[in-house]
Amino acid sequence: MTTAGTAPPFTRYGGANCETSAFHKILDFHGVQVSEPLLFGVAGGINFMHMPPAPGGGRSFTGGRNGPFPEFTRRMADGVGLRLDVDVTEDPELAWRELRGQLGLGRPVIVYGDLFHLPYFQATRHFGGHAFVVHGHDPDRGTVSVSDRCSRPRTLTLAELAAARGSAHHPFPPRHARLAADWSAAREPAEDDIRGGVRSSCRAMLRPPVPTFGLRGLAAYGAGLDHLVRRSPADDVVAELTGAFVDFELAGTGGSAFRVLFRDFLEEAAARVRDPRLRRAVPLAQDCVDAWDRFLELLVPAWTPLFTELRDTYRERDQRLLDGSEEALERAAGLGARLPGLREGAAAELDPLRDQLGAELRGSVRALVACERALFDELKEV
Repeated sequence: MTTAGTAPPFTRYGGANCETSAFHKILDFHGVQVSEPLLFGVAGGINFMHMPPAPGGGRSFTGGRNGPFPEFTRRMADGVGLRLDVDVTEDPELAWRELRGQLGLGRPVIVYGDLFHLPYFQATRHFGGHAFVVHGHDPDRGTVSVSDRCSRPRTLTLAELAAARGSAHHPFPPRHARLAADWSAAREPAEDDIRGGVRSSCRAMLRPPVPTFGLRGLAAYGAGLDHLVRRSPADDVVAELTGAFVDFELAGTGGSAFRVLFRDFLEEAAARVRDPRLRRAVPLAQDCVDAWDRFLELLVPAWTPLFTELRDTYRERDQRLLDGSEEALERAAGLGARLPGLREGAAAELDPLRDQLGAELRGSVRALVACERALFDELKEV
C-alpha cells in the first residue's frame, strides 16, 4: 500500500490522449510499465464516427476512437488484467471527501472533468469526458496538483476542480467520476489481450452498429463533405471543416485521428505476438497515417493566405497550450482571440474554392477508405 509517508513524488506529465496517458502515468507510478500505444491498442481503440448536428443547431461531432468513457476505459483496464471501478456521484461534497482521502494516503487518482472549466486548456466548448490525474492537495492554499496532457504540472483551485467535475453540460457530463483499481496488480498485456484489442477495432471498422460509424460511415462522410462545401453558407462550411480538423488532429488524438497511436501499437504488437499479419499490418497502418495527414491538410487548405494563417494559428495554439508555461499560455490566449476573425476571413475567400475543395475532399476520403479497408482486411484474421 502506498502511504503519504512512503509515496514517491509524482513527476509524470504530458501524453497523447487523456485517458491512455492517465492510465500510463498511474501504472508507472505503481511500478507497472505499459506504453500509451499499447494501452490504446488493447482497448480496441480505432473507429470512425460522425454524429450529425442536433436539431437545435451547432456543428456535427466527428471522432476516430472506438467507444466513449467508460466503455473504452473498461476495455483498457481488462487489457492489463485490472478490475476497474468507476465511482460516480451527484454529491460534490462526497466526491471531494473521497478524493481527498485518497490523496491523503499518497495515492494519485484519475478523475474526469469538463475541459471548459480547466483554465489551462482555454476551451470554448464543453466536453466532460476528459480524464486527468490529481496527485496532490495543498489545504493551506486550497489547491490541488494536476497532471494532464500539458508537459508541465498544473494547479487548480478547489472551486475550479469542483466546477470541472460537477459540470452538467453535454456531451458526457462527468458526474464527479473517479477511477479505482488495485493498480499495482496490473500486468503487461498478454497475447490474447493484444489479439482481442485488434479484433475489437476490426469489428468497429468493418461491422459498425450504425451507418455513420466505421468504414461505411467514413465513406458517407466524404460524400457529405463534398455536398457541404459546395452548398452550405460559407461560415457554416468553415466552422465544420475547422471543427473536424480539431476533432481529428488536435483534441487529444495523438495525431491523425488516433492512427499514429494505432500504428505504434501495431509495431509493439508485432514484436510481442508471432503473427505475420501483424507484421504486414504495420506498413499498411503507416499508409493510413499518411492518408489521414493528406485529408487533414485539405480540411484547412493552404490555398489562400487567410486559410494558411488559420491552420497555422490552430496548430501553434495547440502547441502553446501543451507547453503550459505562463508565457506559452498567454500566447495561446492571444492566438485564440484571433481565431474568430480568421475563420470569418477564410469564409470570405471560400467561394472560388468550393468546387475544387469539395471534389478533393471527397477523393481524399475515398483514398482513406481504401487504405483503411486494406489494413483491417489484413487484421481481421489476427
